[in-house]
Amino acid sequence: MNVRAKKQWIAGGALGAMLLGSVAMASAATADEVTHGEEDVQIEVAVTPVGALTLNVANPSVTLGESTSPEIWAAGNREFTGVLDGVSVSDDRNDVADGAGWAVTGQVSDFTAAGLPDITHDHLGWVPELANPVPGDFNVSPGLPVAGELQEVPDEPGPGGSWLEGGIQVGDLLVSAGDSAEANGQSFGVKAGLNLTVPKNTPSGAYASTLTLTLMEG
Repeated sequence: MNVRAKKQWIAGGALGAMLLGSVAMASAATADEVTHGEEDVQIEVAVTPVGALTLNVANPSVTLGESTSPEIWAAGNREFTGVLDGVSVSDDRNDVADGAGWAVTGQVSDFTAAGLPDITHDHLGWVPELANPVPGDFNVSPGLPVAGELQEVPDEPGPGGSWLEGGIQVGDLLVSAGDSAEANGQSFGVKAGLNLTVPKNTPSGAYASTLTLTLMEG
């Protein structure tokens, strides 16, 4: 191959390479995208409420001990006292309705002992108070103090306010919150001093009663 022919072959090969490259690039740039179908996918998620409004009683039993007050004995009565403690209300819900309050109420059964007359429930009184006040205004308050049927009513009001008389009745408040939303995320402890005053001639025996605490929201 002479020099001239060799130069033409080289030039022709280079041109061929350039043309091939040009064709390849033009083909990629001008290709049309074809859509063969289209479908929608719906995404759903259920954000459910979590947490709960709960009542907890750590100490399910209370033993009353007799007071040695000479004034009580002189009045013809015997007095037995104790403390209801370990009660708390907790609220860790993430979805709380505005304006809905909650309350813990009490109900007491008669005191019974085998073979002996009952001591009626209206002889039991209590003085509720918050056990672990939480800093801030959460609109949570102890219930009113209640004096038993034979209990001498103190001159001073209790933590919850002025005294009621006639013993603990169905629905008497132990503690309440005016607005669940304000108290949400907190735990409130409550306790109550208990007082059972009975006639001095009450027959000796091991008496027992049941105090039922009920947590309601409304």
